[in-house]
Amino acid sequence: MDKTQLQYLVSGRDQSGYVSLGRTTTAAALKKARELLQEGYIDVRICTPQGRILLSDEFDQFEA
Repeated sequence: MDKTQLQYLVSGRDQSGYVSLGRTTTAAALKKARELLQEGYIDVRICTPQGRILLSDEFDQFEA
């Protein structure tokens, strides 16, 4: 059993519903969030381990 803890939660919605996916790194969370946007999802956001919610217009400033 993998004990890796998911640190980032990436979520969004489209016409078929809501999706919420865990990612372990900042880079992985940003990549998945951008993929969702490209696939037409709306309300795409990332929740950081500290509980901060980042909306799509904040993704660029989030990159380290």
